[in-house]
Amino acid sequence: MGYVDETGICSTPDNRYAWTIKGQVHQVTAIRSKRVNIIGALLSTGHFVTACLQESVTGEYFYAYVMGVAKQIKEKYNIPLTLIVDNASIHKSKKMQAWRDLLEQDFNVRLYFLPPYSPELNRIEMLWRSMKYQWREFKWMPTDEIVQWVNGISRGFGNKYLFTF
Repeated sequence: MGYVDETGICSTPDNRYAWTIKGQVHQVTAIRSKRVNIIGALLSTGHFVTACLQESVTGEYFYAYVMGVAKQIKEKYNIPLTLIVDNASIHKSKKMQAWRDLLEQDFNVRLYFLPPYSPELNRIEMLWRSMKYQWREFKWMPTDEIVQWVNGISRGFGNKYLFTF
C-alpha cells in the first residue's frame, strides 16, 4: 500500500507570519520564485520514492511516475499494490482511464480515491508539511539545490528523516 501525491517547493520559503508595529499594516512584496514540483509515494515498505520536475505535473507525468513505482514493487516484491490518491483532475480524468486500466492489468496496481476535500486522510500530506516547514532551512534555495535536498530526504527517509503518525 502507498500514498501518492504531488506538491511544489519554491526557491523562496513561505513566510507564514511576521511582526509589525501595533496599528500598522505589515506589507511584504511578494517575490515570484522558481518552483520544483514533486511527485512522491510514501510506501508501506518504509520507502519514500520521489520524482522532481521543473514543469507542471500532468496526467502523463503522474501515470509514468506511478508505473515506474509499480514496476519496482512488482520486480522486488511481486505483490498487489493499492495506491491511495486524492481527487486531483490529473488522477481521475477520462483521458487517463487507459493508464489506470494498464496499471491494473499489467502491474496489479489499484488506485483508491479518497473522498473529496479530505487531505487529512492522505498520510503523504503530513510528510509534505514536515518537509516544507520543519526539515527545510528557512533560506532561498536554487532549484537544483531543492532537487538535491528532496533526493537526500528520499534516500535518508526512515534513518536520518523520521516520520511517525
